[in-house]
Amino acid sequence: MEELDRRTLLAAAMIGPMLAPAAADGASSRKFGLEAASEGVRTFQAVHQGLGSIDVRLFDFGGAPAPAAFLIYDIPVGASEGVHLHNLTDPKLGAFDEYYYILEGRGKMTIDDETIPVTAGDHVHAPLDCWRGIENVDDEQRLKIFLTYIDRSSKS
Repeated sequence: MEELDRRTLLAAAMIGPMLAPAAADGASSRKFGLEAASEGVRTFQAVHQGLGSIDVRLFDFGGAPAPAAFLIYDIPVGASEGVHLHNLTDPKLGAFDEYYYILEGRGKMTIDDETIPVTAGDHVHAPLDCWRGIENVDDEQRLKIFLTYIDRSSKS
């Protein structure tokens, strides 16, 4: 298992296509991309110094430029993404706005100094310079989150 920060996720998403087998005949001429559900799932330990391990589904969009990046967290019972901060001055964690959409399960999310319960269908925006983290508080069900993150750093 690997430790995870957003830069590691981005690197993993970029390297994925290079490690994948060549596409079937004709697939390279498509104007769209398709990633199978089984592709891009990796397990990371102590995400942002959280508890346990989290399965993370990475989407690379075939290396196409995108204004945002996506991933799915699949957090087992008792595990968490640690509380962390994204800002313009931390090159390790990066400058990200994050949008958490709860697909399944129940969690407890920390946003700055507030802790809120979240459940399937909830959406939480964690802007730049805002502390955030999420934990699975269910006794039986995994917590699944569709996470969209937008890089707010200025790129040359």
